[in-house]
Amino acid sequence: MVSINECRWLVLIFCLYILLAFGYSLLMPIWEAPDEPAHYHLVLHLARPKLYSSLKDNYEASQPRTYYFIASLAIRALDRIDPRLSNYYLPFEHNLNIRKPERRFDWNSDNYRFLLGVYLLRWMNIATGALALWLGWRAFQLIVPDKPTVRLAALALAALTPQYLHIMSSVSNDALGTLGGALLLYLTVQALCVESKTLDLISVFLALVMPVTTKLTVLPVSMALLSVILWKWVRNLHSKQWWIISGLAILFGIGIFYFLFPDSSQNIVNEINWRLFSFRKNAFTEPYLTFILRQINWTFWGKVGWLAVGLPAWVVNLLTIAWFTGVVFTMAFFLKTKGEHTYFKLWIAVCLIALFTITAVIRNGLTTRASQGRLLFPAMGALSVLMIRGWHDILPERLQQMLPLVVVLFMAGINILLWVTGLIPTYYQPFLD
Repeated sequence: MVSINECRWLVLIFCLYILLAFGYSLLMPIWEAPDEPAHYHLVLHLARPKLYSSLKDNYEASQPRTYYFIASLAIRALDRIDPRLSNYYLPFEHNLNIRKPERRFDWNSDNYRFLLGVYLLRWMNIATGALALWLGWRAFQLIVPDKPTVRLAALALAALTPQYLHIMSSVSNDALGTLGGALLLYLTVQALCVESKTLDLISVFLALVMPVTTKLTVLPVSMALLSVILWKWVRNLHSKQWWIISGLAILFGIGIFYFLFPDSSQNIVNEINWRLFSFRKNAFTEPYLTFILRQINWTFWGKVGWLAVGLPAWVVNLLTIAWFTGVVFTMAFFLKTKGEHTYFKLWIAVCLIALFTITAVIRNGLTTRASQGRLLFPAMGALSVLMIRGWHDILPERLQQMLPLVVVLFMAGINILLWVTGLIPTYYQPFLD
């Protein structure tokens, strides 16, 4: 049961999320978000020739295809009004401006055009990101049913993180992957709260399907969910018939997917092999490790454009210290309970999701220097609630009630700070100079 006060907070948080996300979508010039031209090209290729682009023509073609099929439907609908609204146009690209606070694409008064198709897909992703937040909040209701302030503060932290807003307001499959991760988080806690063999089987199926249909960054969350289900099944070894039926169903599902989508299956296998079993030559050197860890950290909290304009260093450091400290406080509290806390197993599941995802992203950084903090977003709910719970427990009761307000004001403030000090001076072109 949600109180009237909590409903008001929810309305405020979601309104702020939508307002700020729309702000990012309008202030950021087209194509400045990570890999936006490649993602949009895939969508448009599906909408116009109605064929999926090859890896030779588009380096993102190995991605799971669900997002691009869904987005192509929106472009087809727009084409019925006027195809010029969604035509693909790429101005001169300053490739040397990667990782520099400079515009990467040469938009000016002569070549500018309002590509409604790009903005439409950006706005669709904002809605997808909002749905992921709602699923995260539903999971929080199960994880901390007796602490509405924790639920609200964790939701506000996730919703108003600058990088989350930036990525959710750009054209890519990140939003769909984030939604997949949020759904699996919800299913994970549901599986521990409800004894249902049908729910377990559905959860296993979705855990296997989500990474290969949305984005591979969902895989660590899937592994955490599968670990939880396996733990439940091991506790019920006497149910041999259920084991057999479930195993056959899983194998049948994998076989059907491979039969229907052989190219996608091979691409996924190749992607996993590349990310798990290959390393950069300098992967284990101190300069590179320092560089990639800083990049992952910065691009989780807020660095918009292609690794270019970020929050001030003191803000990033403060947020990182606050997150780490909050997690330590959370872990300390549950270790003291020695497993006797009512929701102990739920928090173990949340920790697994966070741990698996962080490990996967750092491991990815040993393969490619393009690894970024946005790849953590499928576990955004778990990462947020772990931090907030720890801080909530050490605060006096009066300050606990103020925690959602503090988080909302601080996170909204750093978004405005990023706009004023970085985004607008660097990217915004009101007169297309």
